[in-house]
Amino acid sequence: MSLVFEFNSDRSVIRLVFALILLALCLLLSVVCVATFVVGAVADPKVELSREVLAALVNYFPDSATVHERLARAELAETVDYEAAASRAEDHASRAVKLSPWDYKLRLLLASAREARGDLKGAEESLREALLLAPNYTEVHWRLANLLVRAGKLDQALGEFRLATSASEELLSTTLALVWRASSGDPAAVEAATSERPKARLELARFLLAQTRVEEAVAIFRRIDRHARLAEEGSGLFLDRLIELGSVKVADQLWQELIVDAASERPLIWNGSFESEIKAALAQFDWKLTSNSFARITLDPNVAHSGRRSLRIDFLGRDTTRLEKEVSQLILLRAGTRYRLTCFVKTRDLVTPEGPEVVLSHPASGWRASSAPVPAGSHDWQPLIFEFVAPAEASALYLQVKRVPRFSYDEPTRGTVWFDDFTLLEIEP
Repeated sequence: MSLVFEFNSDRSVIRLVFALILLALCLLLSVVCVATFVVGAVADPKVELSREVLAALVNYFPDSATVHERLARAELAETVDYEAAASRAEDHASRAVKLSPWDYKLRLLLASAREARGDLKGAEESLREALLLAPNYTEVHWRLANLLVRAGKLDQALGEFRLATSASEELLSTTLALVWRASSGDPAAVEAATSERPKARLELARFLLAQTRVEEAVAIFRRIDRHARLAEEGSGLFLDRLIELGSVKVADQLWQELIVDAASERPLIWNGSFESEIKAALAQFDWKLTSNSFARITLDPNVAHSGRRSLRIDFLGRDTTRLEKEVSQLILLRAGTRYRLTCFVKTRDLVTPEGPEVVLSHPASGWRASSAPVPAGSHDWQPLIFEFVAPAEASALYLQVKRVPRFSYDEPTRGTVWFDDFTLLEIEP
């Protein structure tokens, strides 16, 4: 009987021990779960926690890099007694770095805290340590470049800007403006901060042009691969801006280098027979054709005086018909030189108080020369010829097909007119 009692007693003790162990494990698991939940909540930026709450949590989780990180960020956001808050932020950021030494973002945070305290040298040291951990991260190069500028180390910053903008071209416009100010408007500095990618170099050229540094902008533009310039829409915007600045001859030279075959001689009127495809973004010295409410303007592949096609204008029968800039080409001539312009015109069922004219003009001075109006009716191809002397005050003129009503009202114009084979020749006086 005694042996049985002792055996049962031992089994009871063992059960009690196992129950206590199980309870302890459950409590430990609960603590771990709670801790995991709390730290997870702290790590979630969507969960808003006050600085006071985070300071309390640090006491419970002193070895959590996440809690120290959140508290450091909260301290940096303080506006009262900022110097003391920045010092506390540095302490917590340093602790987070020690607890999680391979997280480059914590070193960025430490750099922010050190800079907030005015320790630019320490901030640079942290950023360079972050760069060792994340050498291919754009954010790190960008942060380091900006710090170096604030530290007066622009020469060192340029290489970091170049790496950052190479990886993220969206940063380029901000970089160019920042470096331009920091360098007191040094073209060499903004060039050093820009990658060799064609799109980036084109944006650099346009930036320099916006600063009216025409010579440097043109030099950058010329060094971009020709095929890349042809492919980039920004090339046309660059040429447009040159023309707006009055550098028409330079724009014309650059346009020729892009469009015109180097082995051929460029005529004074480009694409006078409408055989070449017109690139809308690069039509600065080609035809610009747009319809309006009075006429539909197209290239006709079925009717031509020579070649494959011609310019076609279908008048829509509205009264007081007006054509001004819808058919236009910018051309460069020698001032004071005499020229003869020839083109061929064909009409079908043209009904009009007065037909359209071929006009050369210089709007700024009011100079103008024009052909006779296209005759009404239906006529096969016939030449339209006139001579003029280019004005002394300008070499850039607009060649246009115009119809401007003489009065506030005139009868509707309807029917079709074709133009083809525009040529312009210099003639003896």
